[in-house]
Amino acid sequence: MTNEMEYAKCIAVLRKLFRMGMISEAEYTTARNRLMDRFLIVGENNSKIA
Repeated sequence: MTNEMEYAKCIAVLRKLFRMGMISEAEYTTARNRLMDRFLIVGENNSKIA
């Protein structure tokens, strides 16, 4: 499985947990940021972008 597919699956599961109310918004944000770091994804709201 490619990194892009693995990242997409992880985000999909994370969003489903958030929508179901099983995790809070703070937990969602923390987990999403960790996934982005793990898969080397550059976010839109990242102030470190040059």
